[in-house]
Amino acid sequence: MKSVLQPSILNAEEALKNVPVRLSARSVRPVAYRGFTLAELVMTLVIVSILAVFVVPRLDFKRGFDERAYHDKLKAGLQFARKAAVAQRRYVCVGVAANVVTFTVDTSVPESTATPFGGTCPFAAALTLPSPDSGCGGGAGNQICAATGVTLAAPSSGTTFQFDARGGASAAVTFSSTGQPDIKVEPETGYVH
Repeated sequence: MKSVLQPSILNAEEALKNVPVRLSARSVRPVAYRGFTLAELVMTLVIVSILAVFVVPRLDFKRGFDERAYHDKLKAGLQFARKAAVAQRRYVCVGVAANVVTFTVDTSVPESTATPFGGTCPFAAALTLPSPDSGCGGGAGNQICAATGVTLAAPSSGTTFQFDARGGASAAVTFSSTGQPDIKVEPETGYVH
């Protein structure tokens, strides 16, 4: 006689047949479709269109380069004017008007000129720069012109100043241009930095 506590022995096949099979949501893998839905494509096109209309025209990739180029040309031009004044033993005038810096030189040596240092400017003779500025429209070789979108604030000492034969400047001058650090000319030494 079998006891209630003793399990009946079944063969392995029967045991497997009697085990209930459960399928869970985790064990069933959904079919993966590749690609985008129509809604995703339409939203992407809308976002790209908004960026193309409003953002891209405001990105001016060339402006930063124009600002730096003008700053460097102006600084080099001022340094050249100072060195030319010393080398030629003449007064050199630097004039500023409407984003254009013009360089002129006195034809007489300081001892025989009627113009006192720091006096009337500009002089009659142009001081030709080593590399004429193509931004001036092929004009005079003694000017440095600002590119479109770049502005030059007039120097604090007025619209003109001079370098003398020693290299000194007639006034302390500060040039400010768009997006760049100031260029300063020291009065005693004429040092441009």
